[in-house]
Amino acid sequence: MSTPSPRPPRPNDRRGFEIAIICALPLEADAIEALFDYYWDSNGPPFGRAVRDPNSYSTGVIGCHNVVLVRMPGMGKVHAAAAASNCRASFPNVKIALVVGVCGVLPFKHNGEEIVLGDVVISEGIIQYDFGRRLPGQFIPKEGPLDSLGRPNQEIRGVLAQAKGIRGHQLLLCAEYPGSAYDRLFEASYRHSEDQKTCEQIGCNGKLVPRLRLQATRASPAPTVHFGLMASGDSVMKSGEDRDREVEARDIVAFEMEGAGVWDILPCIVIKGACDYADSHKSKVWQRYAAATAAACTKAFLDFWVSSLDQGMPKRAVDERQIQPAFLVPFSKNDLFAGRDDVLARLQGLLFHERRRKAALVGLGGIGKTQIALQLAYWIKEKKQDYSVFWVPALSHASFEQACMQIVNSGDIPTSDSDSAIESVRRHLSSKRAGKWLLVVDNVDDAQTVMGSVGAESGIYRSLPQSDEGRILFTTRYQKVAVSVAGQNIIEVPAMGRDEARSYFKQALIQKISSSDDQVIDDLLTLLTYLPLAITQAAAYMNENLIPLTGYLQLFESTDRDRIELLSVKFQDDTRYEQSQDPVATTWFISFNQIRGAPVAVARG
Repeated sequence: MSTPSPRPPRPNDRRGFEIAIICALPLEADAIEALFDYYWDSNGPPFGRAVRDPNSYSTGVIGCHNVVLVRMPGMGKVHAAAAASNCRASFPNVKIALVVGVCGVLPFKHNGEEIVLGDVVISEGIIQYDFGRRLPGQFIPKEGPLDSLGRPNQEIRGVLAQAKGIRGHQLLLCAEYPGSAYDRLFEASYRHSEDQKTCEQIGCNGKLVPRLRLQATRASPAPTVHFGLMASGDSVMKSGEDRDREVEARDIVAFEMEGAGVWDILPCIVIKGACDYADSHKSKVWQRYAAATAAACTKAFLDFWVSSLDQGMPKRAVDERQIQPAFLVPFSKNDLFAGRDDVLARLQGLLFHERRRKAALVGLGGIGKTQIALQLAYWIKEKKQDYSVFWVPALSHASFEQACMQIVNSGDIPTSDSDSAIESVRRHLSSKRAGKWLLVVDNVDDAQTVMGSVGAESGIYRSLPQSDEGRILFTTRYQKVAVSVAGQNIIEVPAMGRDEARSYFKQALIQKISSSDDQVIDDLLTLLTYLPLAITQAAAYMNENLIPLTGYLQLFESTDRDRIELLSVKFQDDTRYEQSQDPVATTWFISFNQIRGAPVAVARG
C-alpha cells in the first residue's frame, strides 16, 4: 500500500499555484473537485482573482500539488482562450494547464488498437481541424508551419514520456460504468435519423462493428490510456464519415473543442475521457463516466509533475524575488513582415548594444513603424527571453490608462487603493523587481497628450518608468515629438524600396504571380507610394474579392472617387488596432502629399 502524499502548505497568495485545471462542463469540473484531497476555499480566506477577471475558481490540493480549478462559462475555443487568459492574469505562475473533460474518439487507431467508451486520451499535440479556407465545394485546412500549434514544450514532453506508464488499474473511479450494452459502434455510413432522440427511442438497428475488448470480458473493461494527436474545433463532430475523412491523412485519436483555445495562452495538455465515437449516435449516457475516468487520469498524471515553486519560501522572500518575464502585446506576430532589416538592426543596436534607454521611430503614417516595433517585440520574445515586453498605445490619455490597467491585471504587479493603474505600472517597472523590460509606446502623435499643457491633464511622458534595466521605444509621425521624447536616439523609417515592396506584396497575395506580372505590380506599387499600409489593404481587397492585378490597377487608375472607395474598404488585420481598421484612404492621401511636398488638405485619421 502506497504512502499518501504529504499535503503542501497553503500558498501565501495566487502566485503559489502553478497547475490550472480547466473544464468546460459542470460535470467535468465536478469530477475534478470530487478528487480534491483538501479544499483551500473552505479553510481560510479566499484567494480572489484579478480585477475584471470573470472566471470562477476553486482551489485545493490533489496529491502533493496545489491546484486551481477553472470553470468555463461555455464550450469552445473562444471561451477556452478567454478563460486561460484571465487565469494567467489572476494566477501568474501557472506553468501547466490541464484541459480535462470528455471527447469524441476514433474507434480504431491507425495501428489497429481499439478505443472504447470510458478510455482516456492524453494529447501529444493539437490541430485545429476547422481552421482553413472554405472554397466552393471544398474545405482546405491550413497546415503550414505558421498555422500549426506545434508540440508541447520540453518540460511537458518529459512528463508525458513518464505518464505513459499510467495503467487502467490506477484510474480509481467514483462513477458507475454504464454497461457494454450501451457501447455500440455503428458503421460510419449509418446515420442517426433524429437529433433530439436517443438510439433507443428511434430504434437504431444498423450493423454494429465488433469490439473485441468488450467481447473479451463480461465485467466492465479497465479504462485504457491512449496518447496521440487531438483535433480541436468550434463545432461538435457528429458524423462518422466526416470523422473518418479527417483522420485519413493525420493520426488523430480524438475530437474536442477547448484545447486549441488554451494552447496559445498557457502550456497545456488535454486529458479527456471518451464519451462517444464522434458520430451521429452521440448520447449523454457516457459523459459522467468519461469525465470520471479523465479526472482519475489527471490525478495519476500529476504524480509525475515536479513543482518548481518553493512552497516553504518566506512571504517576504516571495515578494522580493523577480517575477517571470511577461509578454503583453496586443497584436499577433506579422508573418508577412518583409524587409526593413537595416532599420531593425539599427534599432537593436541602439537599444541593446549601445544600451540607450529610449529610442524613437519616426515616419509617415502607414509607413510601417508599428510593424517594425511589433517585429522587435517578437524578436525579444524569441532571442532575449529574460526581457518582459509591454505595449501601450498613446492615441489618447484614456487609451494609455486602459493599457496600463491591462498590465496591472496581467498578474504580479503590486497595487494599492490610492494608486492609479498608470502609477502602479510606473512604480513597478522602475523597481529592480521588474527585471529587464521593453516598453513600446505606440502612436505618440499628439504633443499635448504626450507632454501635457498648462491647465490640462499632465502628459503621459511624466508617467513613464525609469530603470537602468528598462528600454522604451516610441513611434511617432512627427520629428518634433520624437526629439522631445528620445533626444538624439531617433531612427527615421523611410519608404519601402521597390524590391522590399514587391516582396511584401507578393507574400500578401493569395493568387499566384508570374514574372509577366512584374510591370503591373511596379505600376500599382508606384501609385500606392510604396506605403505598406496601402499595400496590405490592396492585397486584402484582391484576396477577398478574387480580383486580378490588372483589374485592381484599372479600378485604382480610373477616377479619384474610385480610388478613395478602394482605399476606404474595411479589412481585418490582426496586427493593427481595431479602432483604426479603415483609415487607409486618409493615411494614403496625407503620405502622398507629404512625399510630393504638397500641402496636406485631408484631416489626419
